Amino acid sequence: MSRKARGFLACVDSVAEKSGKAVSLLIMVMMAMTVIEVVARYAFKSPTIWVWPINRQLFAIFVLLGGVYTLRKGGHIRVEMLYNRFPTGMRSVARLIALVCFLVFMGVLVWQGALMARVSIMIGERASGAFRIPIYPFRTFLAVAALLFLLEGIADFVRKKSAGDQ
Repeated sequence: MSRKARGFLACVDSVAEKSGKAVSLLIMVMMAMTVIEVVARYAFKSPTIWVWPINRQLFAIFVLLGGVYTLRKGGHIRVEMLYNRFPTGMRSVARLIALVCFLVFMGVLVWQGALMARVSIMIGERASGAFRIPIYPFRTFLAVAALLFLLEGIADFVRKKSAGDQ
């Protein structure tokens, strides 16, 4: 593998690691916000209008970057009891099919996410309801996180290919 390719893989892995660790802190923020909502609702009979919309957006961020981090750590579920029974050649075909499916799915997610983000930014999209939080930062984040997911998936494939793990 070339030096540039190794540098690119290291950069993608570093971003996945750092973003995954940073996003793990969102759980604490979301829990604190939920406690605030519960106390406000039941102790003071004054529910908030902002906790649910913000929590929903933060959870989307958590899921997306958590998925990238999980891919980086090799934690996604595989059907190993089938895969391990395949002959070496069949494993290569299975990995190639999985890669093509992954590339198509994530490529469409990046493409459509970028289109949605562009439109959302152009119209200044906001959530409906009483708390009209801007939606365009989250739509933009979807496309960026999907791109990171795509890059980490490619890095994972290249890394395993160069290590000879078929």
